[in-house]
Amino acid sequence: MSSDKKITRAWAPSHITGFFVIHREPDPLRSGSCGCGIVLEAGCEVTASFADEYEILVNGSKIEARTTMRVVKKLADRPVRIECLHQTPVGGGFGASAASALATAYALNELFSLGKTGMELGQIAHIAEVEEVTGLGDVIAADRGGVVLRKKAGGPGFGILDSIPSCEHEIFYVVLGKCSTKAILTDEDAARAINRAGSYALKEILKKPTFSRFMQLSKEFSEKTGLLSSRTADAIEAVEFAGGMASMAMLGDAVFAVGDRKVRSTLEAFGEVGVTRITHSRVRLEKDSNSDNTPRTA
Repeated sequence: MSSDKKITRAWAPSHITGFFVIHREPDPLRSGSCGCGIVLEAGCEVTASFADEYEILVNGSKIEARTTMRVVKKLADRPVRIECLHQTPVGGGFGASAASALATAYALNELFSLGKTGMELGQIAHIAEVEEVTGLGDVIAADRGGVVLRKKAGGPGFGILDSIPSCEHEIFYVVLGKCSTKAILTDEDAARAINRAGSYALKEILKKPTFSRFMQLSKEFSEKTGLLSSRTADAIEAVEFAGGMASMAMLGDAVFAVGDRKVRSTLEAFGEVGVTRITHSRVRLEKDSNSDNTPRTA
């Protein structure tokens, strides 16, 4: 296969933050957030190929995708086409920009044979997120897997992570609307409320690092910050009445929940229910279906 026809693919998981604390530094690699969240089996698959012009498609539509484009401009020295297929809603608090940035970095590293390490690629994706204000801690969490505790803010190589032992719970979710991550993170009043509530939640989860405690503190965080919409609050209350646990995905007007079939049917009253699960998988390269990797015989 000629280099111009080369195609590379990579996949990165989505990530839901339950609660967080904003931490800003002049160096974007030292900026980020502390907090806790879950890494999801549903993620983003990116296909990269050479092209006549720089182009990014998200679920088939050509869009600006500034965070992903920052990664492209950092790694690609000639025009490429990036196709992002998201398995979770975009703009609903599922870390879509982080997943696409991370998968794009891996795909381009392979496409251009750059020879960068996983940490280097994660740092590039993290910097893009911070500079575009589309997220603060999703990249480093998504590259860990499971239920991730971000104990010190920063990108890969700078942030300090731990995890809460957990099985791969099935996660139900419903998106009720969209939130602008940038608008919230750049609002001083919102940031103060987030940091007050997030600092308390982080201190409490370290006292008792269990999955059920994470869910409870996440719900309390959404209430204390004032980010919780009335419809989202109603959905959370309905899930709890049905015997499950639920909270709001940060930052998005969406509910994520764990429980049985009764919980799923309860959420159906609020909208279309998506289903995924917690995963311990991390970002990875995918086999290129256009290449012939079959061992040859004489």
